[in-house]
Amino acid sequence: MTDPAPFARLPEAVSRLLLVGGRGPGLAAARDAAISGGEACPGLADALALAVWQDAPLWPEAAAVLAARNAKRPFLPPETARLAVHVAAHAGKSAPEPYFERLAARRETARMLAYLLTRQGKAPDDPGLAHRIAGLAPMVGQFDEAVDVLAALPEPLATLGRQVAGELALLAGRAGAAATLFEGALPTPAVDKRLAEALVAAGNREGGLAALSRAVAARPFDALALARLHDLAIGFDWRTAPLPGPVAVLVYSYNNARLLDRTLDALSRTDWTFAAGGARLTVLDNGSGDDTAALLCGWRERMAGRMEVVALPVNIGAPAARNWLAALPGTRCAGFVAFFDDDALPPPDWLGRLGAAVAAHPGAGVWGAMIRGIGSPHFVQSADTHLLPTPRLQGEWGRGFDLARPWLATADDGAYGVCRPCASVTGCCHLFRVSVLERLGGFDLRFSPTQYDDLDMDLRQLLAGQPAVYQGHLRVVHAKATGAASGQGGGQYGSGFANQFKLHHKYEDDQFAAAAGTAFAALAGDCAAKAEVLAGLGRLAPESAALWRIAEGGRGG
Repeated sequence: MTDPAPFARLPEAVSRLLLVGGRGPGLAAARDAAISGGEACPGLADALALAVWQDAPLWPEAAAVLAARNAKRPFLPPETARLAVHVAAHAGKSAPEPYFERLAARRETARMLAYLLTRQGKAPDDPGLAHRIAGLAPMVGQFDEAVDVLAALPEPLATLGRQVAGELALLAGRAGAAATLFEGALPTPAVDKRLAEALVAAGNREGGLAALSRAVAARPFDALALARLHDLAIGFDWRTAPLPGPVAVLVYSYNNARLLDRTLDALSRTDWTFAAGGARLTVLDNGSGDDTAALLCGWRERMAGRMEVVALPVNIGAPAARNWLAALPGTRCAGFVAFFDDDALPPPDWLGRLGAAVAAHPGAGVWGAMIRGIGSPHFVQSADTHLLPTPRLQGEWGRGFDLARPWLATADDGAYGVCRPCASVTGCCHLFRVSVLERLGGFDLRFSPTQYDDLDMDLRQLLAGQPAVYQGHLRVVHAKATGAASGQGGGQYGSGFANQFKLHHKYEDDQFAAAAGTAFAALAGDCAAKAEVLAGLGRLAPESAALWRIAEGGRGG
């Protein structure tokens, strides 16, 4: 794909999903969009089908799609075609699994993994079972047996099994073992990307950069790998910088004393030297009836003048609490506002990491972090979110957009350690300029008591021409589960669903289109700029950098 013409005439849906990127199941949406484009981009559809399968080589669905495309118009090397056909043909037929389904309903993931390992022992040549084991092991955090089983898959699955075993070894922190397994895997750009992460983790940065450069050269459409290569090549993954102005650090809490204590402990360890103009922490007690008041009294003494407390007699909800904190005189005098959830655990250098993101993208409206759940540390709970408008018929009460979040699909081996523009970042940890909050009028009270007020704010910023920026080198731990894993009751789900409905119907379709246009134009420009830097460093061929200039000037926005 060295001819720039295919990038210039891609359907918008394809070009946007390429800008988002992903791997394995997270890249399948781009593959499917390219396939749906028919003759608009057949070569790209083939390349994406191959990439999705190479990323998840034991996944029968990916193998079946690839094998079917190759059967119609052969483009694969014979060995690759043979392996794809074998994986697709030898997966066990789908059948009810009542015992497994009961375990899944109870979220007993360790027993689910044990069940699959037992089944795999009886059917070692079933790639579908192996693929499911590879997906469950990171959820449980039990890697040893899964690595051993996958590394010993019989022929012709052996090289594919070693790749997936290497990925699990890398997640387990065994970088040397992972690199050894990758050396025995089928050579592909996917293996080079994982090998790069293993080598960097083992301290061989130059070797990692060489491997990742090979992967990007082989996949010039891979925006995520391009961003990762750029950040590693210039040392952005290490970079910190002071914020250019005073910082107001704001937390609000309701009946969550136990986790709030952990959040305040984490914030007390902050390296405040990255707040060049000084920093103050203010915590709002949102009418709590537990031990929050006593906890805050103790922490105020320990913080020795850095922390203030605002106590309200009733819970006014999240948007109003944010606005109350933002309206305080001490906040309005600051240059920046950092909001944290009362169950967020940031690292000590969080200010410096956000400072680096602000220095790299000073025109953004908000800067956010990568969030990992405390109970699932190998998965990304929240990262960069991208807006995909879904135009509605006249008078239709449907959804106005979907969200592209490919990081939800797989465990993260480091690929999402990037800093780049997007449509939205999570409210668990995000940084604003005070002037932006004042100009936009604060958070919308219609999203009380909580949920979607942060996404609404990011949409309003996009409509004002300012994208969000995701700082994936800042990793914040979320001490409380979200979604289905949180065990929330029907009332909380009902409130969240109602707020989601409000958000979809607050804006017209042309506003969603404009917001997405702003975000994708920023992301396309960022890809083009990163490609130019890499070409200048000799890490990317000039013709590959030219592809991203075409993408920026064509369909990126």
